[in-house]
Amino acid sequence: MTKKIAGLQFQSNEKRKPGLLAQALLSDGAMQELVAKHVAEDHSKLIMLCRHYGIQDGPAMFYQLSLALAREIYPEPKKRGRKSKWTELNKGVLVVEVERLIHADDPAHGVEWACGVLAKREPWASFLESKEGSFSPDPKEALRKVYFDFRSDKWANISRDAYKYHEHEGIVEQWDEDVFNVVKNIESN
Repeated sequence: MTKKIAGLQFQSNEKRKPGLLAQALLSDGAMQELVAKHVAEDHSKLIMLCRHYGIQDGPAMFYQLSLALAREIYPEPKKRGRKSKWTELNKGVLVVEVERLIHADDPAHGVEWACGVLAKREPWASFLESKEGSFSPDPKEALRKVYFDFRSDKWANISRDAYKYHEHEGIVEQWDEDVFNVVKNIESN
């Protein structure tokens, strides 16, 4: 959890109270000196913690230290379950691949049909498989859902532009190779 700093320890108030009480009984000045000593000791240790967390001197340094410690002690909960295979990159590529297949003038060759074609074609067929078998009961439906959820995203537009560039330059085969690499190499995305 927390990486300790060697030699850095803060004495509890409970352990300090008997010493403060003893000094108070001796004289007022002795107690003030002991309190000042405790304050200086705590301050120097807080400065040491700030250095440890890379916090620069400034008026908000102790606030920044508080946040750094709070984030370490109370981190945001991690998402449960396995990491999704879907990234902005492979979703964008899917949008382009679906749109390359559909025929606007033929309702029989729409998005659902294009997703069915892609679900049977590599690299999508392997991508949709999991250790247990299929990615979903209906791989075509999985692709269709991702397509409709992502088609208006800015990364879908960027992917469309990338495809148009490949088309303009006459290097669509390079696009096809890039699609294969993006979908197959999901670990590196």
